[in-house]
Amino acid sequence: MFGGTTLRSLGTQMRQGRRIEFTRGAWIAAIGFLFTFALISNAIAVANDITGPFELLATDFVGRAQIGEIKIAGLLLALVCLPSRLRLPVIGVAAAIELLWNAQRLFAGNELTVGNGILFTLVGTAAYAAWRLRGPEQASTLKAAGLGLLLIVMGRVGDVWLVLSSRANPSVLDEFVEMADRALGSPAWAVGSVVSESPILTEIFSKVYVYLPVGAAIIAFFQLRNSARDGFPRHHIIRTFLLIGMIGPLVYFVFPVVGPTYAFGHELAGAGWQDVWPLHLPIIGDPESAPFAQAVARNCMPSLHTAWATCILIHGWRGSTVSKIFGTLWLVCTTGATLGFGFHYGIDILAGIIFTLTLEAALTRPELGWSWHRAGVIAFGATAFSGVLLSTRFLSVELAVSGAVGGLALLGVVLAVAIAFLTVELHPGDQLAFDGPRPPTVGQKTAEALREVVGSARRWTADTVAMITPESKKTESTKL
Repeated sequence: MFGGTTLRSLGTQMRQGRRIEFTRGAWIAAIGFLFTFALISNAIAVANDITGPFELLATDFVGRAQIGEIKIAGLLLALVCLPSRLRLPVIGVAAAIELLWNAQRLFAGNELTVGNGILFTLVGTAAYAAWRLRGPEQASTLKAAGLGLLLIVMGRVGDVWLVLSSRANPSVLDEFVEMADRALGSPAWAVGSVVSESPILTEIFSKVYVYLPVGAAIIAFFQLRNSARDGFPRHHIIRTFLLIGMIGPLVYFVFPVVGPTYAFGHELAGAGWQDVWPLHLPIIGDPESAPFAQAVARNCMPSLHTAWATCILIHGWRGSTVSKIFGTLWLVCTTGATLGFGFHYGIDILAGIIFTLTLEAALTRPELGWSWHRAGVIAFGATAFSGVLLSTRFLSVELAVSGAVGGLALLGVVLAVAIAFLTVELHPGDQLAFDGPRPPTVGQKTAEALREVVGSARRWTADTVAMITPESKKTESTKL
């Protein structure tokens, strides 16, 4: 069973930086947790008359599959982690089923799509591993199929939470964000005016934006291509990628924003307040929270596309020159897409970068274990992220009129979090773990220094008094 003993064992492994070894009960508990999370999401969706993740997945299996990009990414991820002898058969089966499924669509006169064959192949691969394979090959195959399916399932759960964010927040805060964004020079308008006039940039950016999961799978190839033989590394991109997707949407419920192309453009007919993006800035008096069409998800703050692209950059820079170049270009193109298509404001981008750096600070360099230094960096990142949101909400006008000062302050926060993250990422490895002595804080060091000064003063005074007292006694006893 997965009881308290197992939990304590995992906690000890994390603190000491050892490779975390899951027992059979731990794996069952982890799968049960994710299934329960999906089940709760489905129940909430049904209660709000929204199509739940299970219904969406059922449609993906036997109906018209949607969002084929994430399914392609799931298949690629599984192929990377599979034993080499199984890769060609698996991709062959997936291609064959996709061809058969789309042949009947073509015969019926329907549009072609991708996804049914991938899902059946991943489930079939897991079943084959459980039935026929044994030992390390079985374990690696089950993990590979499980990771691919997990990416797809969590994507569907995320789709439901996006719809729920619009139901939970009839009003949005776009006026506050647009006003504060002027401290950065309103980059959504600046980049949007360029991209909208360039068919080449539009084509490139749209492909990068849509195929984000595939970009993550490519970086996963560099990290996990030998996992079937050598085992999974202690940290890889999929951990951060999934964690961003689970935590990020929660912020949408406390800071609902739809983006400039919706609030101030014509992305959705009749939904916008002013149809001015990206030609000129909207006219806003005192910014306020205002009702907006509930057909649009409140998925701007933070920009999770930027958060995921930052994740691709970080993990790309841990690999070869090719992966470094790929990660850098992916972040640049994703930023250009999010701003150029009017899906995000500049502050959304900065918040997404801070968000990822904070999560990566908690996950990176697991061999160092947990330490007070790591905890401090995470706390600093969380504080900076909260500060950006609070400043946007309550100091938007002050940021707008501050000009370059406000913009430099926002960029400075991102730079400070990046430097703090690097102190963990590039640490030489001599951190003190939680189970060791806690290093003194600045206040404790100052107090200790003051105690030393006071002690020295007391000793000097005592020595001086000791020298003067005998002389004074001699003086008193001498007769004049």
